[in-house]
Amino acid sequence: MKKKLLSILLCSSMMLVPTTSVFADEKDDKIFELETQIQGMQAIIDELQKELAKYTEGSNQEEYKIGDTWTVPNQWTLTIKSVEEMDERNEFAETSPEAVYLITYEYENLGYEAEGMNGLFIDLIDGIMDSTGKMGYSYPNDVTMYPQETPIGGKCEAQSCVGVDNAGDFKINFSTYDGNSQEQKAVFSLEVK
Repeated sequence: MKKKLLSILLCSSMMLVPTTSVFADEKDDKIFELETQIQGMQAIIDELQKELAKYTEGSNQEEYKIGDTWTVPNQWTLTIKSVEEMDERNEFAETSPEAVYLITYEYENLGYEAEGMNGLFIDLIDGIMDSTGKMGYSYPNDVTMYPQETPIGGKCEAQSCVGVDNAGDFKINFSTYDGNSQEQKAVFSLEVK
């Protein structure tokens, strides 16, 4: 009886060994297949991250201050160099702002091209928001350096004159389209000294 039981157990164990090996081979194949899929997905993720970087590189900063440079890769750089409060008022202006500011800035064309344009043109007269959040506006006052259409490789130093109804620090919410018709945005938070 012991011999019979032992031989049954021995036969049973011999039958299990090949089955376990078959399951292990199937498991290894499945693991290999999943690892291959993961590698493929990682390659897709890497490619998408590269594409995303084209549109976000240089613009990951939330707000720019005086002296900071905003870069849109292969398009332009923009740096606000100074903000000065102006005492003079234009007697012919239709508005009567509490404060008038002269913004001096510089932009460089890194590769911007657009149909109908002879280069990059940036004017900082829109998107002005005063210290209380009220929108500012362009103000006709003494500006000595005007923005110009600037070809690739060129730099332009320019000035804009803006008026606000509430004096103090202000923001410029700048928005424009690059040469690839992609909207580019930056916020400049400017301290008035």
